[in-house]
Amino acid sequence: MGDDAERADATDGTLLGAFVAEHYDRLVKLAWLVCRHGPDAADAVQVALERAWRQRDELRDRGSLRTWVDRIVVHEAIRISRRRSSLLGRFLAPSQPGEISAEPMDSRSMSTPVWTELRHAFATLSPEQRAVVALHLYAGYSVLETAALVEAPIETVRSRLRLAREHLRRELGAER
Repeated sequence: MGDDAERADATDGTLLGAFVAEHYDRLVKLAWLVCRHGPDAADAVQVALERAWRQRDELRDRGSLRTWVDRIVVHEAIRISRRRSSLLGRFLAPSQPGEISAEPMDSRSMSTPVWTELRHAFATLSPEQRAVVALHLYAGYSVLETAALVEAPIETVRSRLRLAREHLRRELGAER
């Protein structure tokens, strides 16, 4: 397929629609890792996909679709997470008991105290730290790619990853 055909495919939404059908669950999990709230993750993905749809003509390379959509989803998840963490945001949108989680379910790991401690420790990271950890460790992006996705200098991303690791070690009592 030539460049013009690929561009037309991206612009008319066919490519984006197929991508969303295949990757929707992964996108929700990625957003959940950043904002740690199921309904917020779903909202982040919805808003991000709407933004991607409106801006689909800006996609220059069909091969960068995953990176492009992941970037939009992560930015929206950070924005929603920041809003929720504000005092007014917590007051207006309190967590509900029994809330549905977009977190991957594995009955073996969910029952262990270590899993519970890890979830709690991860939730105490800043949205920016959760974003770089999710992109680097969950989504498999390199540090350089992660820096591009969050639009931060590479040293900032390295620092966020280091601080997140240190924080998790402290929280989990694994200080060496």
